[in-house]
Amino acid sequence: MIFRSLTGTIAAALLCVVGTSTIAQDADQDGIWQLEEFTCRELLMRGGDERDFILVYMHGLMSGKMGEMTFDTPALTAATDAVLESCIGTPDQPLLSAFEAARG
Repeated sequence: MIFRSLTGTIAAALLCVVGTSTIAQDADQDGIWQLEEFTCRELLMRGGDERDFILVYMHGLMSGKMGEMTFDTPALTAATDAVLESCIGTPDQPLLSAFEAARG
């Protein structure tokens, strides 16, 4: 049941990206952004579907880097909370660094 709900959430987040060209754009407005340069402030300035998509994407990236093949909902929820808390406290840090600290 949780898997079906999660699958729907991820699919909805991906559809938002396809339909929205403003998500995570760089200064040139070309839709390409560098993970190393994307800051916590940029995440916090986005809301709703944009923020959700970025969080889902970053969790997927980290899970891939770590070779994880399971989806531990409580652990990912705790990691998301840790990332957001870190970002609020240090908004100029790279978002990737916040995720590495929370998921590492």
